[in-house]
Amino acid sequence: MLNSYISVIKNTNFRNIWLGQITSQISLNMLIFVLAIMVYQTTRSSTVVSLMLLCFAIPSVIFGVVAGGIVDFYDKRIVLLLCNISRVFIFIGFFLFANNILAIFILAILISISTQFFIPAEAPSIPNLVEPSQILTANSLFTISFYLSTVLGFILSGPMIRLFGETFVYLFMGSLMILATAFIYLLPSIKATKGKSKINITFSLFTDTTKEGLLFIRENIRVRQSLLLLTFSQALIATLAVLGPGFSDRILNIDLKDASYLIMGPAAIGLVLGAFWVGGFGNRYLKGTIILLGMWGVAFCLLLLSLLTKAGKPSIGLFIYFLHRRFVLNNLMMAIGLLFFLGIFNSFVSVPANAILQSDSDTKMQGRIYGVLTSLTGGVSILPGIFSGILADVAGVGRALSVIGVLVLISGIYHYLQRRKVNTTIN
Repeated sequence: MLNSYISVIKNTNFRNIWLGQITSQISLNMLIFVLAIMVYQTTRSSTVVSLMLLCFAIPSVIFGVVAGGIVDFYDKRIVLLLCNISRVFIFIGFFLFANNILAIFILAILISISTQFFIPAEAPSIPNLVEPSQILTANSLFTISFYLSTVLGFILSGPMIRLFGETFVYLFMGSLMILATAFIYLLPSIKATKGKSKINITFSLFTDTTKEGLLFIRENIRVRQSLLLLTFSQALIATLAVLGPGFSDRILNIDLKDASYLIMGPAAIGLVLGAFWVGGFGNRYLKGTIILLGMWGVAFCLLLLSLLTKAGKPSIGLFIYFLHRRFVLNNLMMAIGLLFFLGIFNSFVSVPANAILQSDSDTKMQGRIYGVLTSLTGGVSILPGIFSGILADVAGVGRALSVIGVLVLISGIYHYLQRRKVNTTIN
């Protein structure tokens, strides 16, 4: 198993796009949690944090699908370079207008727009950079590093604010984006998958190709289910980002800057270990079985986290009461353990779904399919985060977690029934 990962990493082209992914993801997700911390610190409102995340979500809904169609016509290396360069300048804007809330929200929208073009150019490039026999391993490694760098960005946000201050932290994130740009620059040309001349490209051509992509997704149940499952996975991370500050403040009673690593750190370790296990041993099991286990595990962890608001009281049930009293586990220790398993179970959903999405997608459609994925994960997946933020302010963080846990459990039951009903579902 280890040799397969090593052989993929030895591939210079894959290594460059992989390192570019890691550095850019750390930068972008650090930005999200830095803004979440600062907004909550100012307002003490999870709802306002949700609105801030909405600035990242709106461009996903508007531009995601269209961006995927556009990317298919251009050299993906050039698209990746232009996106990263634009994001470097936007980070400079964050530094210059760090104390202007309106400017911060506008800049969040701009950096999200740029990212809509980056995602459908990045992931579909992998099959062009590795051997066919390496695609599954490369996808597993890419998924591991994606979630590791995503959550590592969250973890580093608090310490980096302490180290650089609330203004210069944006320059640090911008420097990471410059490093990501350097790695992308080293990639070879990744030719367009559509043969139309750029001169003949019109708006109607973009809409036609977008319709082709949507039609392909509608007719391919495995691709459609994979998109929904990846949306679910991203929705969970968005929910943690929204509820993390309030959970830390109201339930765990810890400093908000410590929340970035005490809350997201255990989840990060779980995500990586889970993705590593699926990449190395997942082929022994049906992908649908792994996904189903992941969904039910996520629901169980969320429901237990919701009970921490009443930990130590016999009324919440003998299980939590026994752990709390017998093993002298405080809220923080129990939260760390549950978040660790939450990360593991989330990777059980995302890694198999990613592998199915790449293997079942027509090469000429991948830009558009990942454009749809961007819209779903960036736009639709943020809705649970917004809902959970409002619910947390109205009913409390514990009730918000319990409602989300029940909804995930219902989704798992629905997915199980669909697997039994349709033979062509994810297996």
